[in-house]
Amino acid sequence: MPALVAFGRRWAIGSDDFVFPGITSVFIRLLWLAAIASVYISHRETLRCPGGELLEAYFIGFIVLISLAIILELIIIYTSGQGSITNTHPRRFIPLFLYIRLVIFLLELAWSGVGAYWGFSEWENRTPVEGKACDMSVVRAVKGTVVTSWIISFFILIAVFIFFDPLGSIDDTADDGDEHLSHSREFLSTTGNAAKQVWERRCRLLCCCAGNDENSQDAFSDVSALMATFFKDLDIVPSDIAAGLVLLQYDQERHQRRGERPRIPQRIIPLVPPPVMPLEEEVDKCCHYIFYALGCYGWMYYMYDNMSCGLCRLCRHCQCFMCCRSGRVAQHDNCCNCNTSAVKQLTNLKDKDIVYMSYRNKIYEVPFFVALDHKEKAVVVSIRGTLSLKDALTDATAECELMDIEGHEIYAHKGILRSAKTIKTILMDNQIIEQAFQKAESDDYSVVVVGHSLGAGTASLLSIMLKSRWPSLTCFAYAPPGGLISAAGVQYSADFICSVVLGEDVVPRLTLETLDDLKERMSSVIKKSTRPKYQLMLGACWHSFFGFPEKLPEESEENSGNQESLDPQQPLIDDSPGSPVRQVYSGEGSSTSTSSQSVHKVALYPPGHFIWIQETRSVNRSCFGKRRYEAQFGRHEDFSYIIINPSMVTDHIPNNLFHALCYLKEQTVPEDV
Repeated sequence: MPALVAFGRRWAIGSDDFVFPGITSVFIRLLWLAAIASVYISHRETLRCPGGELLEAYFIGFIVLISLAIILELIIIYTSGQGSITNTHPRRFIPLFLYIRLVIFLLELAWSGVGAYWGFSEWENRTPVEGKACDMSVVRAVKGTVVTSWIISFFILIAVFIFFDPLGSIDDTADDGDEHLSHSREFLSTTGNAAKQVWERRCRLLCCCAGNDENSQDAFSDVSALMATFFKDLDIVPSDIAAGLVLLQYDQERHQRRGERPRIPQRIIPLVPPPVMPLEEEVDKCCHYIFYALGCYGWMYYMYDNMSCGLCRLCRHCQCFMCCRSGRVAQHDNCCNCNTSAVKQLTNLKDKDIVYMSYRNKIYEVPFFVALDHKEKAVVVSIRGTLSLKDALTDATAECELMDIEGHEIYAHKGILRSAKTIKTILMDNQIIEQAFQKAESDDYSVVVVGHSLGAGTASLLSIMLKSRWPSLTCFAYAPPGGLISAAGVQYSADFICSVVLGEDVVPRLTLETLDDLKERMSSVIKKSTRPKYQLMLGACWHSFFGFPEKLPEESEENSGNQESLDPQQPLIDDSPGSPVRQVYSGEGSSTSTSSQSVHKVALYPPGHFIWIQETRSVNRSCFGKRRYEAQFGRHEDFSYIIINPSMVTDHIPNNLFHALCYLKEQTVPEDV
């Protein structure tokens, strides 16, 4: 931050990103040098064979080249570790070192060509001189050196491809003093139609199997516009984001110890009336219906949850080539009906209880099934969460679209709304829910819609659209997306949609507004950081294994601007009163972002009311001890900011949420039962 500028263009890597790759390269080359040198020293007297003069020159030349490469890479490592993320002046010679390294790399390739000529061609055509032939171990060493050089070159080319920035072409006309500022401005000025086209090409490349229909074209266009707009004012590289998250977690830990609550982004928080159903009763129902939400993930989730014997159980119940039969309930399942078998295993459903099942997966179309739950007297509609790149495209189509709900102006996530409309069309055109009621042969059954992640969002919007048709409908949304529905929709759905969130799960907190807030917080801590990036990464590894120290560094005084001489005892960031970081946690000042307003004009929130499950921290619990949880009714403001923690990802895994609900279920069972 800013990105490295070399060879007349901007690259998706920073000048401080060469420490760990350089150390890895030096280690490999030291081993390589030791192997070549040992072969040369031990067989020096036996090099008098056909082409021996060329062979000896080859060994000496390669030893020299590798030694030069190691020395230069050590210089690059040292230089790359100087300064801070934003203070690039101590690293200003990195491009020059890279130019020299390129020359040595090309010489290595040329020398490998010499070795390939001798080892794979010239040596085989030579006849022994005075009865002497080259030692086969020497020949193998030459061939191994050549092959190793090719492998390293291959990985270097892959790295160049990864860090190549299509938008990095610049006109290098700036003076030395304004070099980095000029580069940043020139880069930011290119993010218009060109940036949108680049993101669209990336989406097409990642989702090359998603098809080329009208929905695909629409999704590619929407996602590329969103990404181009969100990143248009940022001149950062991926490692800067990682370092920023580390700084935020460190700073977050410090402020939590002070008892300071993170600032809620300045937007309207919808007020939801308290739930009517008692917490214990609602948790019990959530624990019951989560089996349906998990079952919809099919055989992949079943294999993940039963790694030891899952395959045997599935094979015992799979019915191969059922796809050739007519009248089957499951649509678009594989030939062995593995998904259907997994659903029955996870939910204990019988064939007669499954009314309809579709595993057709396209953009704006997610798998779902309809089944009868005789225990709870419910017609259950279960919708699958994200499990493919097509689903990810649906997630990323985050513009808002008006729902067709009479008497209510409700906006919703465009991609998820279209998925809900697709399922509604299938249900209504085929009268599937009506068939389920006929099968139940009872008027006491009600409609329950469930799902996890993307499935939770789709289930919530489908429930809103079906509520007028079936007034007793309820919905259980497990870890729903945060940017799903407008405030009017939250209030409309508060009494029949229950959103279940585990711990610090990032998905229910993920909206364009919270991403903007995270971007501003990250920018603030990065600008104030005085530590090299490699130290931040090492600190993150240490903290992930051993946790944060009991005593964190004290606040620093205002930065004087001279970052070249750093005090080792200085804290990672400046959070003195009045600083942007302090404002983030204390609510001082205002922080209103407009980077995404052109794409996302209406604030979106998670649906309904919340059950928030949190792990109870126990000092005495071992690493392998049983986790303990407690549940409470949450508020929307609790999910209006992103918490940086490793559990922000693991808490979204459906298996972890399932185990938390099972624990809560066990606690509600009377001891004498």
